[in-house]
Amino acid sequence: METGLTIGVGIALAVWLFWERLSPAHRRPSRPRLIKNVALGMLGVLTTMAIVTPVSLAAAEFGPAWREETPFWLRFLPDLIALEFFIYWWHRANHELPVLWRFHRVHHYDEFLDVTSALRFHPGEVALSAAVRGFFVLALDISVEAILLFDALVIISAGFHHANLQLPKAVDETMRRAVVTPRHHRVHHVPRREATDSNYGTLTTLFDRLFGSFRREETEGQYGVEGQSDKGLGALAADPFR
Repeated sequence: METGLTIGVGIALAVWLFWERLSPAHRRPSRPRLIKNVALGMLGVLTTMAIVTPVSLAAAEFGPAWREETPFWLRFLPDLIALEFFIYWWHRANHELPVLWRFHRVHHYDEFLDVTSALRFHPGEVALSAAVRGFFVLALDISVEAILLFDALVIISAGFHHANLQLPKAVDETMRRAVVTPRHHRVHHVPRREATDSNYGTLTTLFDRLFGSFRREETEGQYGVEGQSDKGLGALAADPFR
C-alpha cells in the first residue's frame, strides 16, 4: 500500500508542476526562492520519515483498539473525516497561538505560490504536528490504512491548491463547494490578518463553512506575512527561536 501511495503522490505532484507551467496564474519569480522551498521540503521529508510516520503508525498500532469489532469498511471513511477535522483545527491553532505561529509563519513568508510552497514548512512545525496528532490517533483508535491514505491525499491536495494554476473561474467555484482549490487557498496567503486567518481546510472546505472561517475574495498575486518580507534559508530556520 505504501509503495502504491508513494508512486501516486509522485505522479500527482508531477502533473501539478507540468500543469502550472501550461496555465500559470502569475509570472514565476527568481530561482533562489525555489532553492529555499526545496531545501525546507527535504528537511520536512526527513522529519516525516524520522518522526511523523513512526509516531502516527505507532499510535494507531498500539492504541486501545476500542473499535476493533467495527468492520473496516465502516470505520475507514469516519477515520479520514476525523483526520481532516484534526488538521483543520491544528492549522487554525497554528494561526491563533503565538508559539505555534512562530513556526507556521515560515510557510507564510513565501511571497509567491506554486507547488513548491506546499513543501515549505519548518521541521519544528512538522515535529510538533506529529506529536499532537499521535495523541489524537491514539484516542480515536484511527486505522493505519486511513493514516497512510490521508497523508498521501494531503500532499496531493496541498500541491494542487498551492499550485500556480489559472483554472476557469466557473470550474474553480464549482470545485470549491467541496474541495480546496487554488483560488480558495490563495486568500489564506494574502498578507492581511483577516484573510490569513481564514480558509484553513486542507482537503475539503466543509469545516471552513461549518466553523465560520470560509472567506471568498479575489487575490492579485500579493502573498506573504503582513508587514514582513521573506528571509534567507538560515534566517527561516532560526526565525521561530528569535
